[in-house]
Amino acid sequence: MAKTFAYTAKDRSGQLMTGSILADNEHAVALHIREQGYFITKITEADGGSSLSAFMDNLKSISLKEISIFCRLFSTMIDAGLPLVSCLNVLIEQTDNPRMKKALQDVYKKVKEGETLSRSLGDHPKIFPGLMINMVEAGEVGGVLDVVLGRLASHFEKEHKMNEKIKSAMTYPAVVISMAVLAVLFILTFVLPTFVQMFANMNKELPLLTRILLAISDFLRNYAPFLIVGAAIGVYGMKVAYQREDTRKFIDGLTLRLPVVGMLSRKIGIARFSRTLSTLLNGGVPIITALEVVQKTIGNLVMMEALEKAQSGIKEGLGLAATLAQSKVFTPMVIQMVSIGEESGALDKMLEKIADFYESDVDDVVSRLSTIIEPLIIGILGVVVGLIVTSIMIPMFDIISSTPT
Repeated sequence: MAKTFAYTAKDRSGQLMTGSILADNEHAVALHIREQGYFITKITEADGGSSLSAFMDNLKSISLKEISIFCRLFSTMIDAGLPLVSCLNVLIEQTDNPRMKKALQDVYKKVKEGETLSRSLGDHPKIFPGLMINMVEAGEVGGVLDVVLGRLASHFEKEHKMNEKIKSAMTYPAVVISMAVLAVLFILTFVLPTFVQMFANMNKELPLLTRILLAISDFLRNYAPFLIVGAAIGVYGMKVAYQREDTRKFIDGLTLRLPVVGMLSRKIGIARFSRTLSTLLNGGVPIITALEVVQKTIGNLVMMEALEKAQSGIKEGLGLAATLAQSKVFTPMVIQMVSIGEESGALDKMLEKIADFYESDVDDVVSRLSTIIEPLIIGILGVVVGLIVTSIMIPMFDIISSTPT
């Protein structure tokens, strides 16, 4: 079984360098380092060094940005005429992410032993997306690996930009909502109870609003641990339930039917479908295989089932546009443009135009939503705080008015 070894070596100028490599034994590590023209000073097995460190490394996810940079560098080096093994070696040294570095070391080892690049990448499906593996395979068969990797880099860059725009637009409202909830809970749990004794000394019936808020405050203070545990169990239960196909299908279908969220979710799904399918078709991947890959990247189970039916329809001799129209998931504009693309023989170009349109549309919708949500949250927070202040001030005014002058 391959292990990770850390090594220290010197180059011909005497400069010290360090790194790690996946190999069967120290001899294989030494052989690899000597082949690169370096002089070994130290080799140690890294696997048993720190289980906590290895666990933390495994938690680090591989971002689309890292994948896009990887593809761009790979494409540039192959285009410059570097051998595949040399490219992989450079990429191993260039990569900072421990998970990707470990996977690339295994890919390097297998490619050097005669395995194809696509199959070697396919042994690490959690690191390298299915889109990338299928595109690389098509590039190897067609002898245009550098072109394919360049297209993949552009695809992942655009996907990353769209995801970042959505995240950045939603971050501010999420932070404001969180702070607002915490502020209200603090007031109800710690501030409002300080007035309880004063209200008790009034010997008068408190206003309904004050009684409601005091009851909420008592409930929060007495049952806070149970509420926290209940919330945690609820979140975990929802996560487990969402993994069931029938539950996930119901939730994803409901999401698509919601007024604003549904429209946005549908547009994001269409943009991903169009961009991914366009990239695959442009890279020479057969449409049946391409649709199978797209299903895994689209995210929504209802849309995934629509693509599965489209795949079956194409096998029976139907066109993509006709099968998508049956699903009632994709918009008429998408179906019309796909139909034109099929008739003109330029489906990949038409899908790219659809992706550009919907990505731009998603960007505009998210920006508008962010602009609307911010003042709405502030307004709701103002109303809630106003009600709390009012519930405190009304009894205090009663005390002041009943006090003899």
